[in-house]
Amino acid sequence: MFDRELRELLFSAITRAEAALKAVCAHEFTRLHPDVVNPYLNPDYYDSRRRPSAVALIDKVFKRILELDGNPRNRGDYGGKAYIRHCMEDHNGQVPLWVLANDLSFGQTVWFFQVRSPAVRLAVAESFTGLYADTHDGPRRITIKRLDSIFNRLVFYRNLCAHDERCYCARYDGRANENVYQAIGDLGYLLDKDDYLELFGRFSALVARATSAMPSRRQAILSAMGVRERELADRAEIILRS
Repeated sequence: MFDRELRELLFSAITRAEAALKAVCAHEFTRLHPDVVNPYLNPDYYDSRRRPSAVALIDKVFKRILELDGNPRNRGDYGGKAYIRHCMEDHNGQVPLWVLANDLSFGQTVWFFQVRSPAVRLAVAESFTGLYADTHDGPRRITIKRLDSIFNRLVFYRNLCAHDERCYCARYDGRANENVYQAIGDLGYLLDKDDYLELFGRFSALVARATSAMPSRRQAILSAMGVRERELADRAEIILRS
C-alpha cells in the first residue's frame, strides 16, 4: 500500500514535469527554426556528433507518427490522432512541433532533447532556469548536464510507476545514490514552488505513516529510499526559504 501510494504521487508529479519539458522543447526548437516546415525532420538541425541517434529518432518516431496519424485509412480501430491528421490534411502536411509533441512518450521527448544542437539544449536549460526563478525567491542555475541526469532518472521512475513495479527501493542504473529520494529532489528543479511544496509535504507524510506503522523497519525503509534521518525536515525548511 505504501509503495502504491508513492507511485501514484510520483507519477502525477513526473507527468507535470513531462508536460513542461515538451512545452519548452517545442518552443525553443521552433524559435530557432521559425520559417522551416517541420524542421524536426531535418537531421542537419541536430547535434552533428549525435547524428545517427537523431536520424533514428526522425525515422522511428517522428516520421512514423506522421505516417500513422496522417493516413486516412487509419480512422478505424486505430483512429489516429485527430489533431495531427487535421494538420496533415488541412495545412499541407505542416505539423507544428508543439502539436506533434503531444504524441511523444516521455522517453522520446528526452531523446529529442538529448540529440538537439548545443544551442537548443542551452536554450532549454535557460528556460528552466527562468521558470525556477519565476516562482522562487532565489535563483538556481539549471545546466544542460543537470537536466540530462534529471530526465534520465525521471523516465526510469515514470516507467516503474506506469508498469506498477516496486518503486521505493528501486535504483536507477543500479547505483546507490540514484534512488527515489533523488527523483523527488529532481522535481524541485522542474515544478513551481507551490507544486513542489505540496509534493514534498505529501511525500513526507506518506513516509511518516509507513515508518510509524512499521517502526522496526523504519531505518531499512529510509535507507532503501536514500533518505537520511534528518533530511526530510531539513529539505522542507530549505524549500520554504527558497
